[in-house]
Formats: sequence, C-alpha cells, structure tokens
Amino acid sequence: MKEIYLDHGATSFPKAPGVAEAVAAFLRTDAGNPGRGGHRLTVRASRVIEGARESIAELLGSHPERTLFGAGSTFWLNTLCTALLRAGDTVVTSVVEHNSVMRPLRYLERTRGVTVVTVRTRNASGIPDPSEVRAAVDAVSAKLVIMTHASNVTGAISPIEEIAAAVRPVPVVADGAQTAGSVPFDFDASGLAAYACSGHKGLLGPTGTGVLLLAPSLAEELQPIVRGGTGSRSESEEMPEFLPDRLEAGTPNGAGIAGLGIAARWLLERGVDAIHQHESQLAATLVTRLNAIPGVHVHGWDPNQPHTGILSFTADSTDPGELAAWLDRERGVMLRAGLHCAPAAHRWLSTFPSGTLRPGISPFSTDADIEVLLSAVEEYVSSRRRM
Repeated sequence: MKEIYLDHGATSFPKAPGVAEAVAAFLRTDAGNPGRGGHRLTVRASRVIEGARESIAELLGSHPERTLFGAGSTFWLNTLCTALLRAGDTVVTSVVEHNSVMRPLRYLERTRGVTVVTVRTRNASGIPDPSEVRAAVDAVSAKLVIMTHASNVTGAISPIEEIAAAVRPVPVVADGAQTAGSVPFDFDASGLAAYACSGHKGLLGPTGTGVLLLAPSLAEELQPIVRGGTGSRSESEEMPEFLPDRLEAGTPNGAGIAGLGIAARWLLERGVDAIHQHESQLAATLVTRLNAIPGVHVHGWDPNQPHTGILSFTADSTDPGELAAWLDRERGVMLRAGLHCAPAAHRWLSTFPSGTLRPGISPFSTDADIEVLLSAVEEYVSSRRRM
C-alpha cells in the first residue's frame, strides 16, 4: 500500500530536495558557533546562516537585516504580542486565528488587561474584509491588528495587504505560517509591520525553524523578550541595538537554518507562483469532488476567494478522528482530524467540538493522490450509509 501524505498544514513531507543533506553536512563539517570567534569553523557556520538569511529575504521580499531566525512562527508571534501590547491596549483579530495568536492574546488579556476584539465578519470562511477591520479598529482605537494570512482550517487567504492599507497607521502583524512558500508574497511591498512564519511548512525546511520579517519602523522599535549572548558587543551586558543581533540571542539552530536555506533556494528555482497554482488547483478539484459525495460537507470554502492547498470537510454521522484513522490504516492516506489548534474557527464553522478532516496539499501532491483520497472517502461514507 502506497503511503500518501496529505498533512502539509501541520508540517511538510517530504522536505525540499537537498534539505536533509544540508542539515547533515552542517553537522559534519560546518557546526561552529557563528559569530563566536574567528576560527574557520565559526566562519563556515556564519556563511551558511547568512547565506540562508539572504535566500529567505529574497524569497519573501524582505531585507536580510530585517529577516530574523527563531524557533518558529509561534515563538515570533508570542514575541510580537508580548513586546507590542501594554496594559490598557486594544488589539483587533479575526475569528479564525490559530492558538499561536490567541493563546498569547488571552494571556495578555488576563495578566495585562489587554482588550481583544474579534471581527465578526459576513464571510463564511471567517476571513474579514478590509472595511470590517477598519470599522473595528476605529470603534476601539486599536493599538495593533494581528491576523492570519491564511486560515489553517479552511485555507482561505486574507487580503492582508488591503487590510494594512485600510487601517494605516495602526500596525498590522500577519501570521504567515500557512502562506510562506505557498502563496506569492512581497513583504516590503505589503504594508505590514511584521510577518511571522514557520520554516517547516510551505517553506519545506526542518522543524524548529521560523522567520520574522520586520518593516523598518518596527525594526527600530521592537525589543527582545529573550536576552543573552550574540557574539557581538560582548563587552556590554546590554543587548546590541542593531539587527539581527538584538532579536537573535543565543546559539542559533545552525543545522535547521542550513536546511531552510537550501529549501528557500529550491523554492526560488521552482517559483512560488507555480507552486500556488498547483496546490490551489488540486484543492479546488478536491472540494468539487468532495461536495459531490452524498453526506460530505466542505466547510468555509468560498469559490470567489483565494485559497491555499488546505481545506476542511466532515461526513454525516462520522467522527473525523475515526475516518482519519481508517484512511491511514486501510488506504495509507495521512491527514489531520480534530480542531487543528484553532477552536474559534470551528465555533465559527459550527464544527466544534468534533472538528474536521483537513487535507493539506503540497508541491509534491499529485492528481493520483487526490483520487485515492476521494475514492476512499466515498467508500467509507457509502459503507456507513448501508449500516
């Protein structure tokens, strides 16, 4: 039985060609501590990391100095929420946010008295339009807007650039975990204050890697929540004022960043436009065919709205976890079932608490993979109807 991996919303597999080899090569030959000394191993490690930084900046339309590495999008979103929101501030967000946004906001709501305003939209996918966000910002004099660039439940893509323009000068932070590497994006042209993304999803790199992009204004203002060694200004017990050192305390994940740099170069060669077209076309086909199966329902999909390769569906009288386990066991199809760390989105979609099944398509997914999934779902649902 062929294994078919369709859980790319959680993490990509396989990784981009050359990623595993780059990780191993770094550990074998380049694993010095960058910036900590002047010997050849340190120099090689520094070159690998700075080369990866340049590739990621080119891919996502940022300046290398304002392209920062960290443990993941969750780390950077927590950093941004904690550093930017003070007691009495109000922040505007959407109904489809991942817990990497909502948990730090709820914590700050409880501990600092930050007010969290959620935009209630007319859009079935939960993605608000710019005018709705503008109205919410004006109504509460918001200090910050923080929203997903694409829902990890429905795959719906937010008009994040238009939102940034609509609410200016209020800064907008985007959670790009589901769009970096999968959706064409130019950060410096976007009008965003910051964009945080995972390295292991659409960027096709190793787990434990993430990227933060900063606009020049926020790059000057943002202070770290983690402080320590940087290899620079070692004579001072204060963090350096310059980037990336100010926000990259501690020894970096050199092996992971080496792999991420190779993945970025592969994406640049392949072209994110081509990848997005491939993934969105397969997803659209899957949605149409799933909706044609009696008793199967796709949730939050608007054909007039752009989408990633992620979608959510349920089947009548079927527990999503049971169907996911059957697909894995009987047909070798791996996808995610449940709430996908986004409970508010499921309340919006009326799929709480059971959640949904979530296929996630990648650059390596094929028409044949989709056919296997569709055939298996139809078989399972038909058998349930006969019971």
